[in-house]
Amino acid sequence: MAGEAAGPLIDLENVWKRYRRHHDRPPRIKDALLARVMGYVHEVEQKWAVRDFTMRVEAGEIVGLIGPNGCGKTTVLSIIAGVLDPSRGRARVRGRVCPMLQAGAGFHRELTGLENIFLSGAILGMGRREIHRKLDDIVAWAEAEDWVDTPVRTFSSGMLMRLGFSVAAHMVPDILVVDEILSTGDERFRARVRARVRREVARGCIVLFVSHYMEEVRMLCDRVIWMEDGRIVREGPTEELVEDYIAAGRSEEIAEMGGA
Repeated sequence: MAGEAAGPLIDLENVWKRYRRHHDRPPRIKDALLARVMGYVHEVEQKWAVRDFTMRVEAGEIVGLIGPNGCGKTTVLSIIAGVLDPSRGRARVRGRVCPMLQAGAGFHRELTGLENIFLSGAILGMGRREIHRKLDDIVAWAEAEDWVDTPVRTFSSGMLMRLGFSVAAHMVPDILVVDEILSTGDERFRARVRARVRREVARGCIVLFVSHYMEEVRMLCDRVIWMEDGRIVREGPTEELVEDYIAAGRSEEIAEMGGA
């Protein structure tokens, strides 16, 4: 569009995502061919994980997605990250996307933390020279100097989270997609993550944040989208929606994080 700003953008319009589940499918090709000849058709169940989802997020916003497990939040994030394509509708994403959909995503258990920095960085689109240039800062932010040369299989979930987040943050993303990364780690780590997220947003980054921990949503997000059964139930200012979400009894799935 003429005159449109060139900043990062997420624009989902009437997005639907369908999964197909096959029941009683023959385990071998030979059995499948025989079943077809005999006229047997196995049952295929279709499930809509996301239904008529419309969302627009622009540079410098932190938007929270809340809702019970299985409501479609991670599917929406996966579409934005380019991991999934919508079955219907339009998904337009402009900018360098960094998905953090689980602790240590892209890490190889048998490689060291240092080797995994290069592996994860490459998966996220960083060149080898860029990783070398930022290596000391990545290790220092994760406070990994004492264990970065050991295999990842020896890491705790907190260590995985710190190193994974540090790699992602140092790639200088335009869009940071964060799914439950604050479910592990102590308050000091979570405070450092919040500070880093705000720093990224101050330079124009978009952050999409998913958590069952409502206090983190309150502290980080400018606005919130509440999902149920693949649809948007409500969206609006953080404080109001979080209060209504808790009052509706949906907060039963909030993770207990004290001392984690």
